[in-house]
Amino acid sequence: MKKESFPLLIILRNIVCVILALLVMLSAPTGWLYDLWAGEGMGQGQRPGADVQRLQRQEDIETCFLSSTPSTVNGGTLVACPLARLRDVGQAGIHTHHNSGVKRSVSVSEYIYADYPLPPLQRFIQGFVGGYYNRYYLAELEDGSWLCVYFDNYLVLTGADNYPTGYVRYTTTEERRMLKQMAKDYDVDPVYILDMYRHGKVSWMLDVLVRIAVCVAAAVIVWGIKKAFSKCKLPTHGE
Repeated sequence: MKKESFPLLIILRNIVCVILALLVMLSAPTGWLYDLWAGEGMGQGQRPGADVQRLQRQEDIETCFLSSTPSTVNGGTLVACPLARLRDVGQAGIHTHHNSGVKRSVSVSEYIYADYPLPPLQRFIQGFVGGYYNRYYLAELEDGSWLCVYFDNYLVLTGADNYPTGYVRYTTTEERRMLKQMAKDYDVDPVYILDMYRHGKVSWMLDVLVRIAVCVAAAVIVWGIKKAFSKCKLPTHGE
């Protein structure tokens, strides 16, 4: 007599599979893939060369902005900001599709806003969609002041000591509003941000296809392993 399978274990397995698929589709960092051929130099998002200035003091920030000097910061203390921005800003807006003859629209915001100080739940939500949004950070300079920085999220996970080449620019309205809140607790100038993200390197539609391909490949591998194990099972008595 065959043993009945345990429905609870099957349900738990399916739940785990769904969670893993969501993590790949929404959270898995893919920025490193597009940076493999970024190279070294003074271009935004490249590995900083010898001619790239390391910002160490707050008074250096305006000078780099006025002269458009390629800059970066040394690895150090980072503080998460209550704001995240789309990696591909072209994804922002209303996206319409038809499902079984029904027209459905999805609105994608360029920014994800959160309260300040950043609550744990909202921080988790920002991180959960980290595959499409980069969070802003404050980086501590050597003089004890802070500078808002923007770069690809995966660099936080790798713990890079040297961040990419960037350029100091004026903050947008959303960025300035956020920094004015944080300026109450940190010595940060809300006017400037060091943008180290290589804009345009990611097409969100291509990125979605990459993520789907990873999910399909993982499913094929799991199915193949399961099939191989089933073939290796010893026959039961009476067979």
